[in-house]
Amino acid sequence: MSLRRPPGAHRWTWFIVVLLLVVAAYLVVADVAATRFTVPARHVDTGRTPADAGGTYEEIALRSADDAVDLAAWLLPVDGSGVGLVLVHGIDASREVAFGGGMVDLAVALQAAGYQVVMVDLRGHGASGEGHYAFGLKERYDVIAAVDYLVRERGVRPGHVGALGVSLGAAAAILAAAVDGRIGAVWSDSSYAEVYPIVVQTVTFAGGLPAFFLPGMRLMYRLRFGFDLVGARPAATVADLEPMPLMIVHGDADRLVPIAHARVLAEAAPWADTWTVAGAEHNEAYETDPGLYTLHVVEFFDLAFRTALAERPRG
Repeated sequence: MSLRRPPGAHRWTWFIVVLLLVVAAYLVVADVAATRFTVPARHVDTGRTPADAGGTYEEIALRSADDAVDLAAWLLPVDGSGVGLVLVHGIDASREVAFGGGMVDLAVALQAAGYQVVMVDLRGHGASGEGHYAFGLKERYDVIAAVDYLVRERGVRPGHVGALGVSLGAAAAILAAAVDGRIGAVWSDSSYAEVYPIVVQTVTFAGGLPAFFLPGMRLMYRLRFGFDLVGARPAATVADLEPMPLMIVHGDADRLVPIAHARVLAEAAPWADTWTVAGAEHNEAYETDPGLYTLHVVEFFDLAFRTALAERPRG
């Protein structure tokens, strides 16, 4: 007795093999794209420190609140001050190069205004440990680590820590404040309302990857890096900050994160203050007028923490 394959069986076998190969190739391309798109650029060793801007500082080491990565940071101390700020750079930047190097000057001005300041390099950036972009979903734990340091090690009062972030750092600050009640005010500069449309634009238009790979990239983000890309939506979280003082800053010439994102955030947080900087592109509000920007930052946090500031002399 001989066994014969049913007619056409070999065709189905080949079809399944080809289909599996196509799916495998699709996932490989999606994985490579997801990995490359989430690797930060390193910017370290510019040689400029807060001392160059007239401030005092210490190198400190932090551990992210999710215990995933070691973080490099600077502390700009003010002995006896019960108010503090965390400054958070944007994507592919660092504490040294943010705002074209001006974040160092801003930190020193805030120190002079009586604030203890921590400038932290986010995971994968600057001198911190390795990490991939999580578009704020994991970087919030880096912000929380800095908050924890100010409260536990420097005597800053819970609720009297402010967070100032730009772009990715702004999204991380909003997401951190939504889960950490020790943060009492947020300055958000150039944040996205949701990151997925920007990823679509960057990957398909700038990167040249066909749009049908995006679902595969999203799957790889979840499998490889443990987060859902679509979940990076500060606009869905910002309402949880009410009535916390919140400033939403955006340049009206921003092409990477169009000003429509700021409008969405403001609509979700109607109590927030907003500042539209004419002619400023992405992350360039500070550089448009450093003096005015610094004045507004100091005024914003002074108003948010005015009671605590009044209780001790300015440095």
